[in-house]
Amino acid sequence: MKTSGGKADKTNGNGKKGKSKINFFLVFLICWLIVITGFIAWFLIRFNDFTAEYEAKYQDSLPYHTAEAVTQHFNDHDVDYILDNMTSKTSVTSFEDESVVREYITDLINGKSFVYVETDSSREDEPEYYIKTDDDYLVARFELTEDKSVSLPYGFKAWELESLEFYTAASFSVNISAPETYKVFVNGVELTSTNQVGEIVPSELNQYVDPYAVIPGTANYQVKGLYKKPSVTAKDYLGNDCECIYDLQTDSYTVKFIKDFDEYEELSEFAISFASTFANYISQDAANYALDKYFPSGSQALSYIKRNSSRELYTKHGSVSIHNEEIKDCIVYSDDVVYMEVYVEQWMQMYWGSDEPEVLPTDAHVYFVKINGRWLVGGIQY
Repeated sequence: MKTSGGKADKTNGNGKKGKSKINFFLVFLICWLIVITGFIAWFLIRFNDFTAEYEAKYQDSLPYHTAEAVTQHFNDHDVDYILDNMTSKTSVTSFEDESVVREYITDLINGKSFVYVETDSSREDEPEYYIKTDDDYLVARFELTEDKSVSLPYGFKAWELESLEFYTAASFSVNISAPETYKVFVNGVELTSTNQVGEIVPSELNQYVDPYAVIPGTANYQVKGLYKKPSVTAKDYLGNDCECIYDLQTDSYTVKFIKDFDEYEELSEFAISFASTFANYISQDAANYALDKYFPSGSQALSYIKRNSSRELYTKHGSVSIHNEEIKDCIVYSDDVVYMEVYVEQWMQMYWGSDEPEVLPTDAHVYFVKINGRWLVGGIQY
């Protein structure tokens, strides 16, 4: 049978149209591929999320975060944090207290910024760092350890500060020389024999007072391990405050003997009287025994003066008078020994030349000793 188009319809044997067969394997394969592709896509998304989270958690667990936190306390100038976390507390001498360490740290970190750097001995399981200023000045070293009180995912470690060493340097020291009879104080604390360096140094000036008295020797002291320049004070043998002189060149203090005492006026008058009589004696304007009352009995110093042959050769002259008396210096060594530099001018009328008198100065360096309550000349330093 033909259709109007001129082509015949395909029919089966029963006169019905035929149908194409469905390929179930192909359908299954396509569905399987879709499922697999979707799973892979899901897995990759989940894996990517996992790796991103893992990397983030890993980075968060690295010890440098804790190192940054420690260093930030330095940049915040947090002295309390530094003091509280120092593993070994800084020791101070008996001449300072712990407040000087705080001041030392404060002065060192104020106005500075800090960074951390890993030390050469740092290990993965024991991270170790230096803290230094921007100009590479090391101020501290610290170590980290695992913080087992904190549980991190994936078995990562949390870190905490294990030890902190701040590089404190007690670099100040003080050297002091003082009379052995004086008391010396560093920051208000009295020095003792344990602070003394060497033995007492006898005074070379004893030759001028021997055998009547002894001039105190010199004690030398040294104190080390101070965090700041100390205050040095002293008291004389009477308990009065006295001067401590600092020498920048030698970086040392010297305590000088005092220059005033209760009997100053009395001894000054005696000293001027002696110097005037001494000048007149040398010029043969005083009697041969005029000086005897100023010296102890049997004085060797007086014997030397009397043996001075220049007195016999002194130029002949007219009248003499004493003027411009002055005590130029006074050093009080003890209640029984005092030094005075005594100046007098002897105005001498000469037989020749001008009518104006010749002015002859006498500058005597005299060591006076007190014997049985009375001041006498122990010796003269020429």
